[in-house]
Amino acid sequence: MATADLESCLSSLEFDPEIPCVCKGACSHQEHAAAYWVTLSCGCHYSFCRRALSRATARMKVRSVDCRRCGTEGITVRRVTRI
Repeated sequence: MATADLESCLSSLEFDPEIPCVCKGACSHQEHAAAYWVTLSCGCHYSFCRRALSRATARMKVRSVDCRRCGTEGITVRRVTRI
């Protein structure tokens, strides 16, 4: 399949390329876009906006935080990737 064919197929798909921030309500009461893809020490991934990332980082410095997805205790941020 040629590149032009792939581009036309992909352009016909309808999807929202914007990834929402998982902390809706903590940083804003409306759904909004994430700016960072965060990987935790447990291996789980979360999408955060700038404000949510700074809040989460500050919270982890003050006390131990558990992962909401897998329940691992005492998680840390392993990697942050800008989306």
